[in-house]
Amino acid sequence: EPGTVVALVGPNGAGKSTLLSLAARLIDPDQGVVCLDGQDLAKHSLASVRRAIGMAGPDLPLLRGTVEKNLRYRWPDAPAQEIARVRALCGVDEVLAELPEGEKTRVSEGGVGLSTGQRQRIALARALLGNPPLLLLDEIDANLDPKASAVVDRVLAGYQGTILLVTHRLDHLSSADVIWYMESGRVMEAGPPAKVLSGNGPTARMFRAGMAAAS
Repeated sequence: EPGTVVALVGPNGAGKSTLLSLAARLIDPDQGVVCLDGQDLAKHSLASVRRAIGMAGPDLPLLRGTVEKNLRYRWPDAPAQEIARVRALCGVDEVLAELPEGEKTRVSEGGVGLSTGQRQRIALARALLGNPPLLLLDEIDANLDPKASAVVDRVLAGYQGTILLVTHRLDHLSSADVIWYMESGRVMEAGPPAKVLSGNGPTARMFRAGMAAAS
């Protein structure tokens, strides 16, 4: 539903990242359609899809080139005030202060040379440029330093659009509107966090097993 936060969970290979790639039209479905606001994404230009959908995750690493080029990837002609907004929101200004040439600093393919937190903040700002109605986040909250983790928390709390979030963090699962548990390419369980995390279904079993293994 519009404006909801959907958390995707499941074992490795369940199809979570594939689902996000389909939603972002990084790949097209073999059958069926993917619709946003009732419109088939395959019938619209990639440029318009990129403006309507922001995504951050391992399938969209930073590109070779300047930090500015990366920030403007989805909207090359974005006004300066919009660039400034997402830079401030995602803590990119702090990252730029640590780089030798600020926004003009060149990064290698994948952002090699930057820390995980620096890469994630830039990638998140790129995804948020222009306030897209749909935001897709694939484990954007994994292995972050405290500053980058606080940025993700702030974005999730304040974003007004719809979010599909692949995550294993219980605090983010608990604050979602609904959890989808995926396995073998299918949604096997769906419901509000309070219900699925406390029940006897596959979601609760997976997290109980994870906590037992960590103890």
